[in-house]
Amino acid sequence: MARTYTTALTLSAVAAVAAVATVTANAESITSVPIRLHGTEAPVVTIRVQGQELHLQLDLGDASSIVLHPEVLRSLHSEPTADTFSAFGMDGKIETPIVSLDLVEVGDVKMFGVAARADVHDDSFRDYKKSEIGAVGFVGMGLFKSGQLVVDYSRKRLQISQPQESGAPRNVCRGQPVPLVANSTWGLTTSVSTDVGELLFVWDTGSPAIVMSRSSATAVHVAADADNTVFKKFVLGRRNYGPQRIDIWDIPTPMGMAGLIGHPFFQKHVVCIDSPGLRLFIQ
Repeated sequence: MARTYTTALTLSAVAAVAAVATVTANAESITSVPIRLHGTEAPVVTIRVQGQELHLQLDLGDASSIVLHPEVLRSLHSEPTADTFSAFGMDGKIETPIVSLDLVEVGDVKMFGVAARADVHDDSFRDYKKSEIGAVGFVGMGLFKSGQLVVDYSRKRLQISQPQESGAPRNVCRGQPVPLVANSTWGLTTSVSTDVGELLFVWDTGSPAIVMSRSSATAVHVAADADNTVFKKFVLGRRNYGPQRIDIWDIPTPMGMAGLIGHPFFQKHVVCIDSPGLRLFIQ
């Protein structure tokens, strides 16, 4: 599954959505939902789409809202939009239409007009996810862009705070604040102060490790011929989270993007994403 996973990782990290349908929620809502952990895979959460329960993986590295197995998406009522999902994977550029789902429920929160697209991975990847992980798609960061999301692996739960039609969501974030890079096309991006200077990392629950691309490692003269290295300094906000093991992978990343912060960090820390405030918090 190595090559299949690398393809997924690349799509997840650099995916860009031309336009995303607006998600509107019911009155101000805070809800908690359980997640299921399966090794270093992205956590699995159960949501309801038009009354149908679906098991989906939480992929914060994807800007999409809902990504579904094509057969599952075809079984749901959806409305076409003028928008298209575009991404670059190992096999080149991929484009697929974005549709709108009238009702998505996460815990007690109801969301209307949710953008969705088909999973463009190959059949072997989708079959693996369905049979081994029990998931038929992904929930991306687009579903939570108007509120706050607490990702808590230790308690195996997500906490979601959605705003009213006007005003900010009720604050559920705690811990060390870390600013997000504004207008990043890569997703949830933060600047990390390391042994070799400031580097940009993308937060991605779909990544099984904290990863640097080999090209990035070469550029900063970090053990580019090795499989991993250790940063004694890994400062986010005002706190040092080092020493931190960094795996070095042969993956393509956009120029300027060093790598991904994945499973090991989420396993040790509660992370809250405050999308309207353009920051995250680490406990």
